[in-house]
Amino acid sequence: MAKVDMDRKGTANLPLHYGKPPEYLFKRMVELGGIISDLIIQKFGVRKYLDNLADPFWFHSLSLATGFDWNSSGTTTATLSALKEYYSDHSRDVMILGGKGKRMSEISNELNRVVGDGILRDSEAERIKKTSRRIAKVDQDLLQDTFDLYMHFIIIDRKGNWVIVQQGMNQEIRMARRYHWINGSGLDLLNDGRNGISAEKRVEKPLNLSTKDSINNRGLMVELVRENPGSYRGRIARGPQRTLENFSGAEKSLDMNVRVNWKLLRSIYEYQPDGFEDLMHFHGVGKSAMRAVSYMAELIYGESPSYEDPIKYSFALGGKDGIPKPVNVGDYDLVTSFYREVLKDSGNRSYDRVLRNLGRYSYGRTMEWRQPSP
Repeated sequence: MAKVDMDRKGTANLPLHYGKPPEYLFKRMVELGGIISDLIIQKFGVRKYLDNLADPFWFHSLSLATGFDWNSSGTTTATLSALKEYYSDHSRDVMILGGKGKRMSEISNELNRVVGDGILRDSEAERIKKTSRRIAKVDQDLLQDTFDLYMHFIIIDRKGNWVIVQQGMNQEIRMARRYHWINGSGLDLLNDGRNGISAEKRVEKPLNLSTKDSINNRGLMVELVRENPGSYRGRIARGPQRTLENFSGAEKSLDMNVRVNWKLLRSIYEYQPDGFEDLMHFHGVGKSAMRAVSYMAELIYGESPSYEDPIKYSFALGGKDGIPKPVNVGDYDLVTSFYREVLKDSGNRSYDRVLRNLGRYSYGRTMEWRQPSP
């Protein structure tokens, strides 16, 4: 198969759609999505499957292939919920935890059940729980891109490898954005550690403290909160403020019209955090506190954070909304039957040859994706 040169990192920006897939479609998504997943695991191993789920373009293509929708926010929930249902009744080589809304809070209990079943050690589960909470904090508070998290899934294997897929919502513009993470050697959650963000549209100047370009600003944030707030409170005024860069001729203003919680800063000062993660997880520190301290570090020390937004599909059986065509149930069941036979006779060379040919054809025909005409 010819290698396709493409950037496989990102998230998706998706319009907010409400409601659920119809039952006739969802039960087929469960089976076809599960069979496709099992084929990949059987042919290439679980780690390759996790790599695929961590790739937002592959993930979106899977959703489109199973017929959910071409661009809605429900793509994430429907696809992962279908896979979660499939693997609850099949092989435990892959386990999918969490979900949307209140199901996010069930992750800890689900991990405890995995430990109880003897699949993971307690230490591995605790490591995943801790990492899950850190990643949620990074995407919620450190990358301030106007999207608030409302969905969190963890996909794990028996070796403790994991993929985290979470989604944020911006109700004002009625869009959602999906974030993909995967464990690996040298993973640094604070320095461009996510598997990337790809979006239909960039956010204008989001505060991004989750990139290596913000290392200096983060360090000065810690230095700032270790000082007595009374020593710099008088230097902070409301309204637009100029940074030190103004004096070098680069015109720039910093909008300090943000609420500063001086009581919280006093508590942080008395605590004396050891480093940025200690500050990040201090009780009461959220988006507004992070933004205020980052702005003050920029104003006082002249060290800017990053304001760059760290921000790629195919159709097969139609989509639930009839885009680009209605789901053809007959074709859907025929495809599922075909791949079920492939999975059952995985050692059959003729099936392997057919799959390779399908792969070549697909890579030649579907890499250039275009939005269908209305």
